[in-house]
Amino acid sequence: MAAVGSGCSTAAAGPGVVSAGALEPGTMSAAHRRLKYISLAVLVVQNASLILSIRYTRTLPGDRFFATTAVVMAEVLKGLTCLLLLFAQKRGNVKHLVVFLHEAVLVQYVDTFKLAVPSLIYTLQNNLQYVAISNLPAATFQVAHQGERFVAAGTEDAGLASSSLLALAQPGPNSDQY
Repeated sequence: MAAVGSGCSTAAAGPGVVSAGALEPGTMSAAHRRLKYISLAVLVVQNASLILSIRYTRTLPGDRFFATTAVVMAEVLKGLTCLLLLFAQKRGNVKHLVVFLHEAVLVQYVDTFKLAVPSLIYTLQNNLQYVAISNLPAATFQVAHQGERFVAAGTEDAGLASSSLLALAQPGPNSDQY
């Protein structure tokens, strides 16, 4: 069997062997480039529509929904979607899905606990995002939210939390203090 980087094509080397050219950074095909830009456009539209829809629903007159309920329901929907995709990946075999989930979640419990910490922080961030969107205009929130990504890698969560706290400290749009 040919080794990676031997100059052989993947068809000649056999299944599972990747040629060196496929791993080099400048060799992305046109289809992959298109998919990359389509994915970017979809994510931009998704992020903008999420911010605008949250802002719209949080500023409607009347009773407000709990932000924690919205965050939990979003996570439940993501979890169900992931389970559905895994079920499709296992070709509809429930037994294989259960064995895979048992192996990934219970047997490798250390990895599960390692993922629990960022998940809890992410949940807190999403709750603070609802607070920020409720108290800031959508354009201001979007600029504050996106601008912090250029400060330093790893500080984007702290920026959102601080902008949320600033929004709480300032009078809201319905207050009488001007």
